[in-house]
Amino acid sequence: MAKFNEVQKRRRAAIADRKRATQGDPLTGKLKQKSQPLSISGKRKRKLFNKWRREQKDVMAKGLITMQDVEMAVAEGTSEDVSKHPTQFHLKKSVKLKGKQLKKKGKNKRKSHNPAARAPVDAMVE
Repeated sequence: MAKFNEVQKRRRAAIADRKRATQGDPLTGKLKQKSQPLSISGKRKRKLFNKWRREQKDVMAKGLITMQDVEMAVAEGTSEDVSKHPTQFHLKKSVKLKGKQLKKKGKNKRKSHNPAARAPVDAMVE
């Protein structure tokens, strides 16, 4: 096993050198630190929202903020909200949903349940 560890070390070093040569800074050869992607999973989003809601409820229970404070903050708006770009969450559609949409593809032209409105006809006019 010790031989494999040495081989693997050399392989990793070679891969790192190739990466530095292609993607690194031309002068220093250092790789750039990439920021995390902005997309967030639905589960994580729900967890964060629940945590935020729980914290708000605790703060309200302690009486640190009142509804008037919340209303004033909403009315004023914060400068952070203006400067930030709205984050878009790209959610993958499940295979089931895609399959259902494909099955329904040509069935959108259904007859309406409401009958067409008819003009009232008097028996005496005929």
